[in-house]
Amino acid sequence: MLEEEYQAIAISEFEGALVITLRGEWDVSNRERLRDALASVGTQGDVLIDLREASFFDSTALAELIALYKRLGREGHRLEALVGESNMRRLLELTSLDKLLGVSSMRARYLMKRLPPPTWPSRDPA
Repeated sequence: MLEEEYQAIAISEFEGALVITLRGEWDVSNRERLRDALASVGTQGDVLIDLREASFFDSTALAELIALYKRLGREGHRLEALVGESNMRRLLELTSLDKLLGVSSMRARYLMKRLPPPTWPSRDPA
């Protein structure tokens, strides 16, 4: 993996929703880290997960997104995934998760124009 593609998680807020931005590859080797980050946001509001800089998700990472989707849904909140033109779009389509998590093309354009870039940590611990 290239140095600039290390796994990173940035959490911010945008228009009343929490935004979780993921960068790099997410798989069984870092599942606990992803689980902890997704659990830390709680279920008090809507969540937008920005996957435009995520380069890979395996089934364990997808399972963590589904678990967050269910937790938020029980509390009456939504989880949306912003994928842009990344390879994550195809993954969500293949797994039919685009129907649960996808945003409309109009909303995606809006978010891509207005969503501030994430503030990445200088280097996440491995």
